[in-house]
Amino acid sequence: MKVAILESIIMPAGHEVEFDRILVDELKRQGHEPIMLVPEKFKFKIKYNAKTEYLDGGEVVTYAGANKLQKLFLSLKREYRRKKWFESAYLKSQRGLFDALIIPTATYRYLRTLLKTNLKKSPVPVYFIFHGINPHEKANFVKYAKKCEKYENIHLKVITLRNDFIKDNLKNVDLIEPPVFKPLLKLDKHSENPKELVLGFFGQYRREKNVRFFLDAFKKAKFSIPVKLIMQGATARTEDSVEFEKIINEYKDIENIEFWHKNLIGEEWERALLSVDVIIAPYAAERYRYHWSAMLFNAIGFYKPILQSPEMNPEVLQKYNVGLAIDTTDEQSFVKQLESFVNNFSKNKDKYFYELQKANEEYSHKRLIKNILK
Repeated sequence: MKVAILESIIMPAGHEVEFDRILVDELKRQGHEPIMLVPEKFKFKIKYNAKTEYLDGGEVVTYAGANKLQKLFLSLKREYRRKKWFESAYLKSQRGLFDALIIPTATYRYLRTLLKTNLKKSPVPVYFIFHGINPHEKANFVKYAKKCEKYENIHLKVITLRNDFIKDNLKNVDLIEPPVFKPLLKLDKHSENPKELVLGFFGQYRREKNVRFFLDAFKKAKFSIPVKLIMQGATARTEDSVEFEKIINEYKDIENIEFWHKNLIGEEWERALLSVDVIIAPYAAERYRYHWSAMLFNAIGFYKPILQSPEMNPEVLQKYNVGLAIDTTDEQSFVKQLESFVNNFSKNKDKYFYELQKANEEYSHKRLIKNILK
């Protein structure tokens, strides 16, 4: 089956890029033919193992460097172009270019746009993927999902570990589990006890990630084994870059902390994750209860135990002992948790490995594609 993936998001790095790779590679593995369907002059961040077709309707619209007023104008421009891309995709579906269409990162706004275009009457199945629905988005999502119900080829897939739609009776919505992110590089799943335990804090720098809280606790913790912390921060906005540089300057004298202020993508990202023993993700934001955490599912796919905030997809740790939910409200309590986790790591490593194996089976790429296309 020919399956098109309509991508219109340009990111310097991030889980959108890797999520598309999962779709392409697993579709091929299951005998399908993936086709990347993108706006004109679209710049890919990594090379996908798929044919590319271009959509009419103009180039991608980004908010990079825009102020509030400019963002308002750009959002209208983006909506207008999305309409054009959807119409272009509809024409391609009529010509038999593909047998199914996946839109990999959607919001309720995509459904609002869809309803203004002929794509709603697509002759082939169209699968919109939502990476979680926040409470403040839910009313709009339900509203537009219900409006889409009469179009039999429109299918809405919400990636989530919880069911917030029990009372909404949405016939066209499926709740599906997140996939792990796996490296292309060789993965040593079960290594020997390290001489130095390396903790890795990765991803885009945002204030909600509790960086200072974690650094202060790490500085005070007493470890019985040698420990090193690698802290990477990718910054998209000037204010984030300035703030992260401030943090680097504040903690630069701590010998066992190494800061990386740069983007990591592709092989460099994989090597970075594979080089550590434990992933740190103390992202204390309520939205992580509703949106699946790419960092958590990277940790699982790379077979790395995780120290994470309790808000971050708590269903995973309730089911699998792949790490520890840390206390992000009290520094002294967290210091004790950190000391206990690190000092007992060798004793617990085999337990983590066993649980990581089970989690990888449940959150597999094979299962994701079957859940999308069913």
